[in-house]
Parts: sequence; structure tokens; C-alpha cells
Amino acid sequence: MPMPVSNTGVAQRTSSGQMPSTSPTPPAAPPPTIHTADVSNVLAHQRAVITTLTRLFTETSEIMGGTHAVPAKKREIDDNSKKLGALFVKLNSGDISKNASEKVVQLCQALDRGDFTTALRIQVDLTTSDWDECSFWLANTETND
Repeated sequence: MPMPVSNTGVAQRTSSGQMPSTSPTPPAAPPPTIHTADVSNVLAHQRAVITTLTRLFTETSEIMGGTHAVPAKKREIDDNSKKLGALFVKLNSGDISKNASEKVVQLCQALDRGDFTTALRIQVDLTTSDWDECSFWLANTETND
């Protein structure tokens, strides 16, 4: 009776007869953060969004402990940075609908005025009308009365 042959340790050829590539896949680039996202192409009327959200992120991060935050808060700060970085990338590339971008501008204007009632109304409107587009980053703009 013939013995089964094992191919363990022997390189296998692909169906085209070539040896498979052994070069490792380069690691994916880390996701953009609020500090690393390219904002060079953000439209002029949307630049205030970058300014406002960066300011609010910095203020809340400092309140949470900043670089000295406990690990759970540090993870929350990092997560918020990545989510806002994703929004910044969308603004930079124009990969956000006109409706959603206008609401984000209005939201930031309300936050800058300290008009948290209007900001909350705009946030609720974004969650109901643009949730699919905004869900990844929108929770980070929660307002408190």
C-alpha cells in the first residue's frame, strides 16, 4: 500500500506554475488622527469646523487628563482623535454630502456661540437624516446643556 506524501516544508507552486510571493504585506498605515489628518484641501467655509473641533478636542482631552490620563481615558481620547481625524479626511477630500457638511458647519457655529440648544438640535438632525454618513464620528460631538 503506498504511503501518503506530505508537502510540509515544500514550497507550493500556484496554478500558473509560479512560486507564490513571499514578501510580507506592508503594515497598513495608522488611521489619521485629529493631529495627522491632511486638511490642506478643506474648503474655506469649512475651515472653522477644523478649528472648532480641534479646540474642543484639546479642551476636553485636557479635562480628561491629557497625556497623564488614566489608560481608559487615554484610549477614549485616542478613539475620539481617530474619529475626528476621519471627519477631517472626509472634509479634505470632499467625501461628505453637501447637506451633512452644511449641518456640521452650523453645528460648529452654534458651539462657538455657546448655543448648546441649537447645537443639540443640529446633532439630532444629523443623526436622523445623515446617520449612515456621519455615525462614525458624530458621537464625538455630543453636547451638554
